[in-house]
Amino acid sequence: MSLLEGHANVVMDAVDASIVPSVKTIRQRFNSRAKDRGVIEKFIRNLLGLDAKMRQYSDGSKFVREVVDVAGMEGFNKVWESAEHLPSEAEIHDSRLWLERMGH
Repeated sequence: MSLLEGHANVVMDAVDASIVPSVKTIRQRFNSRAKDRGVIEKFIRNLLGLDAKMRQYSDGSKFVREVVDVAGMEGFNKVWESAEHLPSEAEIHDSRLWLERMGH
């Protein structure tokens, strides 16, 4: 799920404001919401596993950006070619492992 959620975040961030004028506002509100949480809300989010979900977004986004920076979008798109090309959890956290396995 980290890969899919991270890819969606990267694609959303790449959308030009001329296509979706509110894309920057959406991202700013999404990011600022996390900063304004109180102690009780943080506790409840942790209890419900929502913080783990947010880490999936950030971990996946980081993986996608790092891979695209090194291998380009064409290199990243190898991930969709077969199940064997999907990154492991360790590779999501260390994109160099996936890049090496894919020959980059």
